[in-house]
Amino acid sequence: MKLTFIDKVGSLGALLSAMACPVCWPLFATLGSSIGLGVLAPWEGVISNYVFPLFVLVAVAGGVIGFRVHKQPLPLVVQIVSGLLIIFGMYASWQPIFVYIGILGLLLSSILGYFALKNEEKLCQN
Repeated sequence: MKLTFIDKVGSLGALLSAMACPVCWPLFATLGSSIGLGVLAPWEGVISNYVFPLFVLVAVAGGVIGFRVHKQPLPLVVQIVSGLLIIFGMYASWQPIFVYIGILGLLLSSILGYFALKNEEKLCQN
């Protein structure tokens, strides 16, 4: 079984863990609270310091695994740049805009990886 879904799990996990921290990420506060992630507010420190970076790491590792299957460099480059933007935005200089762009990039690279895998499957069937 190919583990090409790992980048999608990491990207969605990073988005959901960011939405669970409404104080840190005010852009996601309304959306996260509307789907019930407000109940995680007592654990906001743990989520933003441990869970969120773990999901970013899983997403980047999944991008590497996906690259080994579909050999398309664009999703991998977007994944790595997005991960670096998130790490820089969180730890080097607290700049939420870099983290927002990084999360959007993780989601974009997951979509690009999906289409790259579909293209690879189509090529293999012909």
